[in-house]
Amino acid sequence: MSTNGTTLPLFPLPVVLFPGAELPLHIFEERYKLMIGKILEDKIDFGVVFWDGESGGVAETGCTAQIQTVNKLDDGRMNLTTLGAKRFRIVDVIQEQPYIIATIEYLDDQIDDKTEEEKATSLVKDITAVLKEILRLSSKLVDRDFEIQGSIPQDPVKLSFWVASNFYGSPDDQQELLEMCGTEDRLKEEYLVLDSARKHLAAKVSIKDALG
Repeated sequence: MSTNGTTLPLFPLPVVLFPGAELPLHIFEERYKLMIGKILEDKIDFGVVFWDGESGGVAETGCTAQIQTVNKLDDGRMNLTTLGAKRFRIVDVIQEQPYIIATIEYLDDQIDDKTEEEKATSLVKDITAVLKEILRLSSKLVDRDFEIQGSIPQDPVKLSFWVASNFYGSPDDQQELLEMCGTEDRLKEEYLVLDSARKHLAAKVSIKDALG
């Protein structure tokens, strides 16, 4: 973990952004038009934090977003493509209007211990295998091929974020994974969920085969 007094404009959204994940945005509120205009002018990133629409609460851990493309519309609205970069934790909110600016600290997610590295590498193999089996079973269940776009990351940290971004439906569950700083712990949790999904699919395929 590193503390460096970095300040960051924040965009609360009902989604959880992970490093390496793409996030398209449509900017239409005046305050966020102002924020994005300033970001483009200063050539900086901004932070995406999960906003819970039911409780109105904002998560303390988020992910920075790098603007990749900008399409400005005639009425001042903008369509953006962004890419998740670094996890961070909010230290202090220093401005709330017209948009939030906070002091943040970046969160490291790395594997230092040799034993941890071996365990994480083993989990990468297990998760890769269970993902392929889920695809095979899903294809058999509906009689059409399912394929993963691109390749499955083999770096433990990248895989843990990739799985969290693509195979978790609940933002609350995704937020828990984002807040984890241990790659091995994140991969373990993801494997349990994926293996449970595999077993569920296998049971449904068995029933289908039995019924003909």
